[in-house]
Amino acid sequence: MNKKELEEKVNSLEEKVRTLEDIEQINIVQRAYGYYMDNLMYDDAADLFSDDCYARFGTTIITGRENLKKSFITFTTERFEGTKKLFLKFQLMGVVHVEKGGHTAKGRWNMLCLKTDYVDDVLESIVSHGVYENEYIKDNGIWKINKLFFNSSFQTTLEDGWAKR
Repeated sequence: MNKKELEEKVNSLEEKVRTLEDIEQINIVQRAYGYYMDNLMYDDAADLFSDDCYARFGTTIITGRENLKKSFITFTTERFEGTKKLFLKFQLMGVVHVEKGGHTAKGRWNMLCLKTDYVDDVLESIVSHGVYENEYIKDNGIWKINKLFFNSSFQTTLEDGWAKR
């Protein structure tokens, strides 16, 4: 192997390592999002987003990190407080693709949620599923969620089950 071939090989390996590190950082961001939302840490969750972020939850669209933060705060209700609270949004089976250049990426995640909530004033066990299709941007060396698209598949009580709904 001559010097030029060796330099090309080293450059190629460095790019692969950077890409793998980027993918791992994006995985951490997505898992942190789920953890922060589960634990009502909405400021921390919003800090994972770029300033000019765009989020769509079904038909609800939110633009900008500050608006997103305000929106998250509306999720905080008494029904999620205390010993009867369960709110687990598992971020599962993520697939991440970093674009050439390493400044943008796309990721897709399954979300399985187990929670307690009131349905017709009765505390119920709820299970839901949806898919996140997100875009990420590297901002000053830190990966952030730039666009979040959440598409719900179902939400039902555990008693009714997803097969019936």
